[in-house]
Amino acid sequence: MAKKHLSNPDSAEREYTRLLLAFSRQLARDVNAVLMPELGTIKAQFDGESRADAWTDYLGLLMADIAAKAYRHIEILAPKLPNQFEVVSKHNDRQFKMVVKANTGLELPPVAQGAPRSLLGVSPFRTEPYLAPLAEGWVAENTSLIKSLPTRMHPEIEGIIRRGVMNGESVKTLKDKIKDRYSVTDYRAKLIAQDQTLKLNSDLTRLRLQSVGVKEYIWRTVNDSRVRPDHIEREGKTYSWDKPPSGGEHPGHEVRCRCFAEPIWE
Repeated sequence: MAKKHLSNPDSAEREYTRLLLAFSRQLARDVNAVLMPELGTIKAQFDGESRADAWTDYLGLLMADIAAKAYRHIEILAPKLPNQFEVVSKHNDRQFKMVVKANTGLELPPVAQGAPRSLLGVSPFRTEPYLAPLAEGWVAENTSLIKSLPTRMHPEIEGIIRRGVMNGESVKTLKDKIKDRYSVTDYRAKLIAQDQTLKLNSDLTRLRLQSVGVKEYIWRTVNDSRVRPDHIEREGKTYSWDKPPSGGEHPGHEVRCRCFAEPIWE
């Protein structure tokens, strides 16, 4: 039976999830190392006879230290993003070539790496001029999303401490509340990894199918209980790349959408 569609890059998604969860857990370790041992000191400053804003100044210094550490972690993580793009792109390209061959009999040449060479004026490679701007945009978007993990986490943890100190909460209560907040960052890290991998795969599928003349596709779902009701309604319906369904999103583009496009070959 001919392969009808490009599958999602599950292994690439797992690898990206691993990277972002490692980053999330490093953020938690920084909080554990810098903030947790000082909660008693912060409470003592609030309860003592020092100037009224001494504890908030000290807390601010600690938060700045944690933010600086997060920035250094991002500097290490961000250069890995182009490779993550490449992993998804290569998976998609393998799937793309199999689908094209199964449905048309055409064996596509490999993608040119660097400057394409030619033999008697004919290049043995195919070019994908859309790939570089797509990679640039994806890396920039994901760098921004990764930066949002600490910029959301840190103010919320600072708020937990400020409210807790002023309400007279114990150090243990503060620690428990801070640790509970870690799971939120873990969840967001996993969401970013899954959603951005699926979106990238969707974009690559669209661009590559358009490059071989596919103008329309059939919307397909994975047919399980997690599929959105409006996506269930789209199952089996035909759409064009130029005219997406109401809402403007092709398969795989809404948050955590696992639907896919089954190309229509003319």
